[in-house]
Amino acid sequence: MDGQQLADFLRARRAAVRPAGATTGGLRRVAGLRREEVAELARISVDYYTRLEQNRTSRPSPQVVAALAEALEMNEAQRAHLFRLAEHPVQPPQPRTQRADPALLRILEQLDRVPAHVMTDLGETLAQNRVSIVLFGDASVHSGVGRSTYYRWFTDPAARQFFAEDIHERESRARVAELRATLARRSDAPARDLVARLRVESREFAALWDAQEVATRISDRKRVVGPTGLLDLHSQFLTAGAPDQLLVVFTPVAGTDSAERLGRIG
Repeated sequence: MDGQQLADFLRARRAAVRPAGATTGGLRRVAGLRREEVAELARISVDYYTRLEQNRTSRPSPQVVAALAEALEMNEAQRAHLFRLAEHPVQPPQPRTQRADPALLRILEQLDRVPAHVMTDLGETLAQNRVSIVLFGDASVHSGVGRSTYYRWFTDPAARQFFAEDIHERESRARVAELRATLARRSDAPARDLVARLRVESREFAALWDAQEVATRISDRKRVVGPTGLLDLHSQFLTAGAPDQLLVVFTPVAGTDSAERLGRIG
């Protein structure tokens, strides 16, 4: 168990949680919960929780990990990450493939007016429709670690040219939080190696990674720089049979001229 990462994550989550529901009184000197409040909510001793945060104790049991996840109001991705840090199983490993899932591919083949592509949870594009290629470029030209859009986003400035500059900071944070959630689900060599390489090659990534944010995106809003002008698009992340693959579909935001601009591309 990497006790220091576990300690860092617990401290980060404790600072992020509002004290609603905690019963310990007194003036507040911290932004989030006190250690005493976390211990009370998790029904463990304050001394034991303090030693966890200071990396001075052995691995907590699955029951304690579950209690801490609840006390610290963790979402599904954060809870899975906590279990991984404590080296307890969250779910059985799933087989992984470099071919697009047939169910996702069938949907992709029916989409010809909006951009869509199938990606792995490490950001590798497995299939694109024509509109996606026009907007974001042909992903099949990339090889090795460069196949990952996570890697390209943080190491190649050209990867950001497809998105309006005013969303770059938000997009960077979202991608790092997504990748941490992915690592919680699949702590295998490819995922670990990608994170390790990005931490070395990108200061921005390293700083965001140390912020300990964990999240998964179901939908988002993007401003995409296209050949017909700026597009305001909703992005939807859909899954089917393969848990490590996503179908990403972009649709125009209502009330904008993006539908007309996108129609000219389609």
